[in-house]
Amino acid sequence: MAVAISSNVDSIAPRVSIYPADKAFVGPRPSVLIFPGGGFRELTEHEGEGYARWLSSIGCHAFVLEYRLLPHRFPAPLEDARAGLEYVRHGDHGLSVDVNRVGVAGSSAGGQLAGLLMAGQVLSIETKIDDPPRPDFAILAYPLADLDLIPVGAVEALLGDLMPLKDELSPVKHLDERTCPAFVWATAQDPPGFPNALAWAESLVRIGVPVELHIYPHGSHGLGLADGVEYGAHGRAHLPHTATWTTACEAWLKAEGFLTTP
Repeated sequence: MAVAISSNVDSIAPRVSIYPADKAFVGPRPSVLIFPGGGFRELTEHEGEGYARWLSSIGCHAFVLEYRLLPHRFPAPLEDARAGLEYVRHGDHGLSVDVNRVGVAGSSAGGQLAGLLMAGQVLSIETKIDDPPRPDFAILAYPLADLDLIPVGAVEALLGDLMPLKDELSPVKHLDERTCPAFVWATAQDPPGFPNALAWAESLVRIGVPVELHIYPHGSHGLGLADGVEYGAHGRAHLPHTATWTTACEAWLKAEGFLTTP
């Protein structure tokens, strides 16, 4: 089910696709707002619906956000992300949500967006927000952490005349004691994902926020679940060992108290 939500910004309402937790799980459930990757040019379904179906199967309500893409530039995607997080916690979606266990999951560019939510107020071009919504936990797959770790040409294509905001849009430069715990993974064969995953782990450790980091030996950027289930042109890669990241993540969610049995 897909619904439109209000971001209180303009006439373009972001949409959220909802995947309730499997019926075996009862009572208020942890919930995850998912930001698919795609370089802010597309939203890849294997990192959206694919993640949502997995999270639903382990007992989480999952919400996939269709945030605004180019030519819309920041703060538009972040405004949509904040509206999505508020919708998961307090919206009229009809699901029983544990409002103290609402997380985010983001891949690549979606990981950058999740990270900006984790950091709180970061953009000088935004209207000041006294207490922007933050997630309680984060699942970050080959996430962008620091735009200095990305080729300059790619950053220029993303930001255009907003290049002076490059540091503001690098989430690891703005983390604090209120930043939520995170599960982070990437592969050693992923040029942007590997150094950014390390940057995430190093930054979280430095400020004393719990983090679990997994670096798998094989796989390129944009793997998603790595289980070989195709969604259009994406999701074809099947790397059984790398695909165990979901098992590791489920164990982390349980160990940290974010996921409980029915």
